[in-house]
Amino acid sequence: RTTSFASRQLYSLKLRKSNDANEEFEMKQNLNDKVRTFKDHALEGFMSDRRQALYNGFRMMTLANIALSPKSSSAANNDIVKQSDRTYFPTITPPFTNRATFRYDLGRNTYALEQLLQFSNVTATIRTTVVQLNDQNDLWVNSPLYPTKEYCKLLDELGTVKHVVLPVNALEHKAQMKAFYKIDGIFPKDSPSSEISNNNKETKPVWADDFEYRTLYADLPENAGPVSEVAFLHKPSKTLITTDAVVFIPSTKDVDLTIFNTVFDPAVVSTPGFWEKSVLQAVFLPLRTNNQISSSGGDDESNNIIYPGYEAIQNRIVRAPILRAFADARAPVEVKRWVQSILQMGDFDRIITSHFTSPISLSAKEEFALAFQYLFTDEEVSELKKGVPTSASSLELPPIACEDWDLLNSLNTFIDDNKLGAPVIFDFRKGCQVE
Repeated sequence: RTTSFASRQLYSLKLRKSNDANEEFEMKQNLNDKVRTFKDHALEGFMSDRRQALYNGFRMMTLANIALSPKSSSAANNDIVKQSDRTYFPTITPPFTNRATFRYDLGRNTYALEQLLQFSNVTATIRTTVVQLNDQNDLWVNSPLYPTKEYCKLLDELGTVKHVVLPVNALEHKAQMKAFYKIDGIFPKDSPSSEISNNNKETKPVWADDFEYRTLYADLPENAGPVSEVAFLHKPSKTLITTDAVVFIPSTKDVDLTIFNTVFDPAVVSTPGFWEKSVLQAVFLPLRTNNQISSSGGDDESNNIIYPGYEAIQNRIVRAPILRAFADARAPVEVKRWVQSILQMGDFDRIITSHFTSPISLSAKEEFALAFQYLFTDEEVSELKKGVPTSASSLELPPIACEDWDLLNSLNTFIDDNKLGAPVIFDFRKGCQVE
């Protein structure tokens, strides 16, 4: 059973295999009816708590209108994987069929298993981070995805799953935990809201020798749920493993869109502007354009039209605008303390996240903190910059135009005016560029 993230709850779980091929084939034949039934059931459950519905609603409220994903087109390994191996039911978001899993070797005994996450007009990658803990290839799995047969096979090839960690309470990450069952759990009882846990607690996970971790947990009574995330430092590989804390958006010329071909026609994926629009819709920035030369490295046709919002966040370590507006605006002090506590864990020279490009290489760990510089004073920002080479991309606040914050600002105004969530107490648009 999926459990809401509470008081620094970290779970060690064992992967459960998906249904056998015959059952999956039978489910596929009746998928339309079952999807319709599941959507009705899911909506009833979500709407029972109006605050939860609102918090997830801006990302999930179109669930009732979701249709089956487009038929898969040929991808790199799509032709040799059976459709049933890429099907898992039920899921709360598309793709409902052909949920492809791609595996990547990230180096230093770490791996990524990636699937696509779709809702409304958003399509983005979502990632499981896997760490091989020892010579026996015991696996530490962070933020598991839906366990299709393909996913399980790719995971099993890496070793034996010993620990599975749920690092956030966000629906798109915790919903998949219904497919797993607990074998041994970590249930810290003394992690008060608004404070940062520091590993010096009575109960530690069995993998604590390999990892340091810091917890963000701000319980906002008026909100749909807490502002929460756990960041992990894998000490042997000097890798910071996060979920949604920061992202790195690659330029058009550097992004690999192969997995998108599993749900979209390749002609659509290769259309100028496909990547830029996908990014902006995922982070809730507007699709505003102007006719200038783009720096994203696309082809000649796309260079005639650029998206200022995309230009402002590409090739930089940034805090996703949607989290800056919905989380940081309501718990700025707690988020800032969490960021500062991460810097105190130890040295790291790269970050693995759950979305977009990973790993993110760093010239200094202060680059991570500078993605949150709007939460810091000018003096604190100056101090952080001293440890960062002048060539680092995170030295300056990404110049998101003030007008590009209008959508998120209007959503926050709606929430405040109707008392549908915790009030905004911080101007998340701080440092925006006036055009």
